[in-house]
Amino acid sequence: MMIISTLVVNCQDCHRCVRCCPVKAIGIENGHARLVEERCIMCGRCVVECPQKAKQIINQSEAVQAAIKSGRKIVLSIAPSFISSFCDYSVEEFLGLLYKIGFTFVEETAVGAQAVSRNYSQYIDTADATVISSCCPVVVNLIEKYYPQLINNLAPIISPMGAHARMLRAEFGQEAFIVFAGPCIAKQDEAKQQYLEIDAVLTFEEIRRLCLDYQKSHVNTSDIKCEKVDSAGAGRYYPIPGGMLKSMLTDDKDDMFAISGIEECKEVFREIASGEIRPKFVEALACRGGCIAGPVNGNSQSNLLKKALVTDYAKQRGMYCRPLPDNQFDRQFKNRLVFENIPSEIQVREVLRKIGKYKLTDEKNCGACGYNSCHDNAVAILQGLAEPNMCIPYMRSKAESFANIIVDNSLNAIIAVDENMIIQEFNQAAERLFAIEKRFAMGSCLTKLLDCTAFFQSAKTNCKIIAKRVSYLDSGLILDQMIVPVKEHGLIIGIFTDVTVQERQAADLAKMRTDTVYKVSEIINKQMKVAQEIAGLLGETTAETKSALLEVADLLKEKGEN
Repeated sequence: MMIISTLVVNCQDCHRCVRCCPVKAIGIENGHARLVEERCIMCGRCVVECPQKAKQIINQSEAVQAAIKSGRKIVLSIAPSFISSFCDYSVEEFLGLLYKIGFTFVEETAVGAQAVSRNYSQYIDTADATVISSCCPVVVNLIEKYYPQLINNLAPIISPMGAHARMLRAEFGQEAFIVFAGPCIAKQDEAKQQYLEIDAVLTFEEIRRLCLDYQKSHVNTSDIKCEKVDSAGAGRYYPIPGGMLKSMLTDDKDDMFAISGIEECKEVFREIASGEIRPKFVEALACRGGCIAGPVNGNSQSNLLKKALVTDYAKQRGMYCRPLPDNQFDRQFKNRLVFENIPSEIQVREVLRKIGKYKLTDEKNCGACGYNSCHDNAVAILQGLAEPNMCIPYMRSKAESFANIIVDNSLNAIIAVDENMIIQEFNQAAERLFAIEKRFAMGSCLTKLLDCTAFFQSAKTNCKIIAKRVSYLDSGLILDQMIVPVKEHGLIIGIFTDVTVQERQAADLAKMRTDTVYKVSEIINKQMKVAQEIAGLLGETTAETKSALLEVADLLKEKGEN
């Protein structure tokens, strides 16, 4: 399981982790960051820098709590920088609280640091090349992966954590559960790779949560104190730059110096590798300001204040040592050189063209993608660590291009004006509709083209005006218009649909219908008149016929009777 992982659901495609990573061990896949373990030096910067808390580290608190509940001896080695991370407690209160939580024995890692310093003093005196300290696991990772030519310069001596763990194992036996607590994420990696004596590694942030949880569940904790506080001597200076030099038992410290921060380490390592400098000893710490600035130190106070706390605390205590055979300090390193597939310049130029970088002036080198230059970004794309859409200027240009294509090819006239009704955008359909070229329309006032009443109303109310039909008598145009205010950009956008032809056709059709109804009514009226006249004539003729027939019938009747 990876020590640092990414919660994809939280990753917001900001590339901040890429920017802050000193060795570019972050890959981007489908817009989300992933840690490339074989490249990572475990400095923890990505964890600290991620604004969405998408970078997570393994939490071993549950394993420690389970060990406490099991009844095992839980032995805690606590890094000397604790004094700067838990300054809201007195030393006695803090150690007492740790005992109450369930730790069987608590001791400062500085005890191991003091013994390590003694071994360094002896080793440096006999070394025939520059010696680089190997106490910082990030520095060790950096050299093994990126400067393997300096592996022989690393002091073959275990770290204070490893030395102290071996001391505690020797005293408490194999059944003890050994825990280290510190401000460093890389200690989890170191414990996993090198030192089997460590059963779990807690960060200071996790220790603080354990303390707070205990205090919440116990009403009265004011009397929690630990009367016995062992002294660890000059080993307590280790968390600050130059602290190791200060603790070394030698007066000959000429040509020895301390460096802190990965950038400074890389610079010095390059110069040592090239032979430009040959110091006797280099104390190297990956965090700028030393271990007091570790990524999980749990305290946001200034490094200056933390340094003062460490220094004052170290001065107050005497010397305390635990025995450990000299052969227990030995350590080896291995070449873990990161293989980088360096693409050809032709391949790089091809990628640059795909993201709109056709010439050197197109390369903005803005760093928004997380890389120092467009060239570096193109290399990362070819190595599978980056994606083309990480280039913000390219994506912006692409989005604007799509938007321009849509606007320019729209069948509707589109005009965008600012709050003073000055035309900011004028598409081709608008050119045709209003019979004016874009170059003449841009920058002019919209009032020269049409009535801006609806635009002013929309800007004032910040409301859309939809499907309003307007007739322009001067031009004979009839338009359906939609006005959309975009307040955040100070724009009002008008979208016009020419319905002049449809309106005229509708008017012609209405007139045709009216004329048809009139004609039909006229014909019906004439037909009714004719019908009435015919009916009248038929009525008179029928009456005369009836009268004549009745007369004939009467005559016939009379003759029959005779």
